[in-house]
Amino acid sequence: MSFFNSTKTTGVTSTKRFGSNESAVTILTSGCHFSGKLYCKGSSRIGGKIEGELISEGVLIIEEGAVIDAVVKAEEIIMHGKFTGRLQASMKVEFTNTSVFDGEVETPSLLIHEGAQFNGQIKMSRVDTSNFVGIDELHKKKAIYKDVTTQVSELQMSK
Repeated sequence: MSFFNSTKTTGVTSTKRFGSNESAVTILTSGCHFSGKLYCKGSSRIGGKIEGELISEGVLIIEEGAVIDAVVKAEEIIMHGKFTGRLQASMKVEFTNTSVFDGEVETPSLLIHEGAQFNGQIKMSRVDTSNFVGIDELHKKKAIYKDVTTQVSELQMSK
């Protein structure tokens, strides 16, 4: 039995769930420590300690127990852990009841759950994603997908 046998199906793979272009999933579990600049393509889940800069193309989940001291840029951020620094999200930031935040947030959509500890500044505006490597392309693909979906729906209704 091979650990890397691609023919065995043990559930939904990320390719089936996210599509071939968004199949990458980055996971840093508790106990991991990263210092520097980290770029993640696709969805990311952080449970350890990060210092520096983190850029994620997709949804970024900061788990409960994670400690982040960084500048973070992502499409969507869901915060469960402790964060110090600056968050920039092109779509949405969500602070759950276990999150502890100290810093700055820039996002067009913000959700803070009851129990979350928030100490910082908020700038509610569209984030300029021109310096987010790859995120503009992701938004263009989503816009094209929405247009095609709308056209298919209109065709089905006209029958």
